[in-house]
Amino acid sequence: MNSSYRKYTYILGLSIITSSCSTISEKKHEISDQSQIKKGSSNPVKLKKNDDGFLITSLPYNSNAHLNCILSAQRMNCGSINLIDSSRLIKVYNFINPRYGDSVVFPETSTGILLIASPSSSEAGNPEINLTTVNKFGLVKSITLDASQNIFINQKYEVLYKENGKELKLKLNDQGELMK
Repeated sequence: MNSSYRKYTYILGLSIITSSCSTISEKKHEISDQSQIKKGSSNPVKLKKNDDGFLITSLPYNSNAHLNCILSAQRMNCGSINLIDSSRLIKVYNFINPRYGDSVVFPETSTGILLIASPSSSEAGNPEINLTTVNKFGLVKSITLDASQNIFINQKYEVLYKENGKELKLKLNDQGELMK
């Protein structure tokens, strides 16, 4: 009986040692992924990831919800917004600016277009959203929109926003370009 107690202690001790060897960043990522479970159903469902392993934010998208989530103390509980630290994105997507805030990755389009929304600030300190697309050939396109007015992206990947008081719409084409 005494020897089984020692085995249990040894296994538990090894688990603690192994656990403590993980980096803080790995632990933060692990905790983030574990907490990113849809609530409200009796069977919690793990959120979907893209082919590069990033949690997807489903459409429709609302820039106000994105920015409010970043500012929230409850960053892990932002509904459909799945924040991804820019330092993690840069490891896979080297075109992402390291000064961007926590970004979101959307589901790939039926034509293979990847769309990423990243917040930043203008020189005047106004909020902006950088929309970056990558087409199936790896061509990267980017556009920056003023986010002082809400930016909305619907399920058809149409971007609705305001500029100089006018309501405008951009459509994502099959080449990964946001066109008026």
